[in-house]
Order: sequence, then structure tokens, then C-alpha cells
Amino acid sequence: MAAGPRAGLSLARAGDMDLAKRGDLPWRAGLFAALGVEPGRVRCVRQVHSRAVVRIDGSEAPDGPFPEADGMTTDRPDLLLTVTVADCLPIFLADRRTGAFGLVHSGWKGTGIVVEAVRLMEAAYGTNAADLAATIGPGIGPCCYIVPEERYDRFRARYGPRAVQRGLDGSFRLDLRAANTALLEREGVGDVTTVSDCTACNPLLGSFRREGAAAFTRMLAFIGRWG
Repeated sequence: MAAGPRAGLSLARAGDMDLAKRGDLPWRAGLFAALGVEPGRVRCVRQVHSRAVVRIDGSEAPDGPFPEADGMTTDRPDLLLTVTVADCLPIFLADRRTGAFGLVHSGWKGTGIVVEAVRLMEAAYGTNAADLAATIGPGIGPCCYIVPEERYDRFRARYGPRAVQRGLDGSFRLDLRAANTALLEREGVGDVTTVSDCTACNPLLGSFRREGAAAFTRMLAFIGRWG
């Protein structure tokens, strides 16, 4: 049996891979060279904090133009799917039976995108949710994710009490990991691994909230086969 896809996450500047920033392309090339991945195998999307997921079949031009979406799925073992994250969650999906896999970028606006990815994999590749292994990567935790009361109320109404917390100081907080775990379980995905690192707490990880809008590190999450 062929090895399944592997999940990865870049650290520090290696993840600042917005293609509009031409000066960052050498960092992208260096990362993929270290992984032994040819650039033509890599796929990405133009992220817009949506719930849109696209099916990748290998016919896309690796250097663009890129569709507006925040998730991808494929059954092509030669491709590497990538999204950038900096407090939002990278969520990796792997079908142990068919070999199909997917990756989504899930922030508070896009919560629910993982359901779209699971359902696309079911329709496109015959995936059964019970055969999926899901990994929720590092993102901002409820320890640091303080939000206005109105957003707290909307998030709780949509995703349930597990998805929010109240701080000892009365602050309103979102728990993106808990919200996505509940969504995956509801879809029938029983194998869910969660990375507990908070990007805002851990200085080794990129964080929009900690580093600020002008200087935050975009980490690159990727899934596929390499090495």
C-alpha cells in the first residue's frame, strides 16, 4: 500500500508566501527544495476567509491565476496542497481508504468550511467520513481569542456552547478548535487529532494578533507526499 499524505507547517519567515510579494518567492522555493518537491506539483488558492472549497485535478496552472477559495481537495498523489495561516486553523483531511486528501484554512468567518470539504470529498471521490483522519493544526486558542460580545453570541448560536468561553474577567472568547471538532464529529469523522499550540502564545508560530497587521508571519500549511 502506498504511503498516505503527510501534513506539514512552515515556521518563521519560510511561510511568508503571498505570491503578490515577489521578494518572498525565494523562501517558498527554498522550503520546497528542502522537501524535495518540484514547484509544479504545488497548488494554492486566493484566500478570502470563505467557506469555498475547490476540487484540484492537476490541470490548474501552478503559477496562477488562482481561484478564490479557502480549501482544496484532490485524489492526485503527485500534488501538494497549501494554504497560509496566521491564527486561523489549518485543517488536514486524509481518506485512508481512497487516498484522497484535503486542506482548509478556517478562521471565525470561515468556520464550517471543513464540512464543505468533507462533503466535496464524499461527492468527488466516494469518501466515507468514517474513513477520514482529520488533524486540526495550531491556531489562536480561547486563551487569547477575545472578541466583541456580538460575535460571541453569533458564534455560540451557530456552533453551540462548546465553541465559546467566558474569561474570568468576563471577556468573550471563541474556541475555533472546539467548534471544528464538533463539526467533524457531526459529519461522522471519528479520528480527529488536535494540535493544542496557540499561535498567539507561542513565539515560534506566526500570529496576526500577536505580531500585528503590518508584520505578521504567514505560515504555510501543506499536505501531500514528499521525501
